[in-house]
Amino acid sequence: MDLLPPEIIIHTLKYLSLADLVRAERTCKSMQAFCHWEIEHRITTGPLKNDWGVLVHLDQANATATHFDTKTRQVTYKIEMEKPIQIKTMFDHRRQIQCSLLRRNQYREDFVFTVEKGISEGATIPVAASGADLCKVNGALTRVSPINHSSNDDNGAYDKKRLLAPSPLVYSLQLTQMQIPLSTIAAQ
Repeated sequence: MDLLPPEIIIHTLKYLSLADLVRAERTCKSMQAFCHWEIEHRITTGPLKNDWGVLVHLDQANATATHFDTKTRQVTYKIEMEKPIQIKTMFDHRRQIQCSLLRRNQYREDFVFTVEKGISEGATIPVAASGADLCKVNGALTRVSPINHSSNDDNGAYDKKRLLAPSPLVYSLQLTQMQIPLSTIAAQ
């Protein structure tokens, strides 16, 4: 490796597939830094940058690669959500929010966020979920104050409607980032 200039090594690595780069990174210690640089360059600026997304409670959010950690071999993605997802539930315990990991808009794996009992109104708590071995997703869950139901009388006075059931509890879920192992990304 000392005989070749770094420019030639980097130029040669550009022609390898991502799976071959991962294999080369594991085999040769002196070539590891070059492979790590090329992997990070491809993932954060190349065509793999916008490959992944998340399907959250019937709404889709795209993820953009931001960082490759060489020690943990995880790629960190920023999840771009236009607005938080609103979830309504009648009970204050163990409500599951179904999510799916997507690659190029195709289903990959399910994971679940669980609403725990006892979240006070206006409180925001960090939540995390992980799929079997494909991803870890972080976000924030907020309990939103209930919506007041009022109607306009003929006289212009407002009074509460007579409800048959209590108002549902409303939660807001905002996903912030996810981490995917390099082996999962290179497998495709």
